Amino acid sequence: MKIVHVANYNYLKDGQSYYATDYKIHQGLVRNGHFVYPFSYRDTARCANIFGSKKWGVGKTNKRLIETCRNIRPDLLLMAHAELITLETLREIRKMLPSIKIAMWFVDPLWLNHHITNINSKLPALDLFFATTGGELLRQFKLPDNRVAYIPNIVDASIESHKNYEREDLPIDFLFCGRDHKEPIRQAFLSTLSEQLSGLNTRFAGCLGNPLIFGHNYTDTLGKAKTGLSYNRRNDVSLYMSDRIAQLTGNGILTFTPRIPSMEILYTEDEVVYFDNIKDLITKATHFISADDEGREIAYRGWKKTHNSFNNIRVTRFIVETIFNQAYSEPYEWRNELY
Repeated sequence: MKIVHVANYNYLKDGQSYYATDYKIHQGLVRNGHFVYPFSYRDTARCANIFGSKKWGVGKTNKRLIETCRNIRPDLLLMAHAELITLETLREIRKMLPSIKIAMWFVDPLWLNHHITNINSKLPALDLFFATTGGELLRQFKLPDNRVAYIPNIVDASIESHKNYEREDLPIDFLFCGRDHKEPIRQAFLSTLSEQLSGLNTRFAGCLGNPLIFGHNYTDTLGKAKTGLSYNRRNDVSLYMSDRIAQLTGNGILTFTPRIPSMEILYTEDEVVYFDNIKDLITKATHFISADDEGREIAYRGWKKTHNSFNNIRVTRFIVETIFNQAYSEPYEWRNELY
């Protein structure tokens, strides 16, 4: 079928985030046989005025989305965050194309007010809302006329292409990439961790005063890591994980993660290394970095689970089958997180 995918894409950043979920979903839909038209809504807004301002380009962006749908006549309008797209625009598109399905996917935290406001502003026009968060925070967006569903973080074999579990020459013992700006508790956790692991070859990017890394520099760094940490802004939210979990396990890196509620639906104890607190993490990190064979075996099983279960072909197939109310072609592990 024909799909218009309203996503970030970041064309104006020259491939800096080519591994973003936008591209993985796009590629997954294409590999499932669909025509997918990329509508880069933020870039469209910036290019709509001489100042490169998203705010001043909102009106033209919404008009161009309507015209895009008029020209393509898609079966599905799929949006990612799409904070610049208005409810009025979605209603105009549905009026123009009565049989169209409209859905939205979301990978950012669902407890932040500006995200909640954005999602709620579009809910009356949505058939389905998908998020990488489960439980009550997902169910808050259920309305009588729509459905909400969980999706896991996604890998693409052409992006997460390293197999670090096969290598014995990895120069980075422990890797964490993520921001700590204006997050004192998170910063204190990472600072203590850095100090306690100072005897190892660690790499902290985007935090503790270190710059963020992007593009090939980021994926190349992943390809050099023996172990890595998946640590979220909140670790008490059902099934919520940042896309680091997919990037780490998907590259065959032994991954440490806190015991996030319901996460065992996705990963078992022999596919990732769970920890209960920072002391437990330090103990397990020190052990597995030394016990190389044991760690690489867990890393392999985590890599296999991620690429078998959470690849973009399988997850986008779930998205399409859910939107169009089709019988599931296989028993997706997260299928019960549908409301």
